[in-house]
Amino acid sequence: MNGFLGTGAPLASDVNLVIQLLMGAALLGGMALARRKHYRAHGICQSSVMLLNLVMIVLIMLPSFREGVIPSLPGDLHRPYYLLPTLHAALGSVAQLLGLFIILRAGTSLLPPWLCFENYKPWMRTELALWWVVILFGVATYWVWL
Repeated sequence: MNGFLGTGAPLASDVNLVIQLLMGAALLGGMALARRKHYRAHGICQSSVMLLNLVMIVLIMLPSFREGVIPSLPGDLHRPYYLLPTLHAALGSVAQLLGLFIILRAGTSLLPPWLCFENYKPWMRTELALWWVVILFGVATYWVWL
């Protein structure tokens, strides 16, 4: 079934693209909450985005990658059709793991002391920047796969 963006992409791809862009905007909104010292709302916003992204990865992105890319690796990695989603998956995995690590550090006491950090700003800024790089690779993948 074709999606709603008029590109001919599948519905799942269109839904995922829009949700990813909205999640990126929500992360920027969460940053604004932190700057206003609304840390609880910031934590809820950022954590919700990270957890929703896990759902999107499992339901949409991982099956597409497993079916459409993995069978052609590594031989076709020189082609943008396979290179872009591979970079997107690699960077996205790092972003997701870093985000989950930050959530565990900021919201729980589950991590051992040697894994803990005190200055959240560099970690969170790195995560936000990485997230937007991943979104750009996702948009590029969407267009190359049309």
